[in-house]
Amino acid sequence: MSSGEQQLEQTVVIVGVGLIGGSVALALRAAAPATRVIGIGRNANRMQKAVADGLIDEFASELLPEHGVRAGLGVICLPVDRIPAAADQLLSAGCDVVTDAGSVKQSICTQLSTRAGFVGAHPIAGSEQSGFEHAVHDLFRGRICVVCREDTEHEAVQRTLAFWQLLGMTCRVMSPAQHDRVLAMTSHLPHILASVAAGCVTRDQLEFVGTGFRDTTRIAAGSDELWTSILMDNAPSCTAAVDLALERLSQFRTALGGGEASAIRQLLSEAAVLRRSLTELE
Repeated sequence: MSSGEQQLEQTVVIVGVGLIGGSVALALRAAAPATRVIGIGRNANRMQKAVADGLIDEFASELLPEHGVRAGLGVICLPVDRIPAAADQLLSAGCDVVTDAGSVKQSICTQLSTRAGFVGAHPIAGSEQSGFEHAVHDLFRGRICVVCREDTEHEAVQRTLAFWQLLGMTCRVMSPAQHDRVLAMTSHLPHILASVAAGCVTRDQLEFVGTGFRDTTRIAAGSDELWTSILMDNAPSCTAAVDLALERLSQFRTALGGGEASAIRQLLSEAAVLRRSLTELE
């Protein structure tokens, strides 16, 4: 099967039915209505609501081999530090292929390097919201999914590529190390900077914020537990990214302190040109 073909999995298990897992479920409902979707989550009340809302067909509270939860493909949508153990359990439970949605890849792929059925992936899509109540069926449509296995002829990789493409994504193959370096700059550093900007404002100043503050700090409202896991797992690349940001901030500070308007304008112009070029990719 070529990666351009879209194999329809008969059964898909989603471990972690939150914003991402819920959106995977809704996207599957839209693209492959006949696919049976099983959710795995520790909160039975939440899982029952997901069934009632039509996201999943059934659920289990634990993922254990003796429970006999079998599927052609499993998708793990958990904090990155919990993904390797869940993938190991899912494969042991009889799942043929397992992929994930973690935004850090090297530590996960290293721990699962002996598991031929695991294919690390990162669908680059999301929101500062959490919970499947905020899930949308088109979250992944038109977005990039990074797949971190270069043996693209392997059946597990082919099926993973086909799965993410089925949800409307364009897949790119990268090494785990390259992924982590790139995402440290394009995803993890922006979250750090948004958190810094939000943390510099006091509560009594909030009534004076405008759209600039709201737009810049929107992602800072995300889950602190989730983002602590991401930043710690990608600490070396994030540290390098922060160093680059500090260098840029230092240039602004020097220019401001020296009254160098031309230097400030140059810094602003360089960033503005790069940001505007995003429209060429949309």
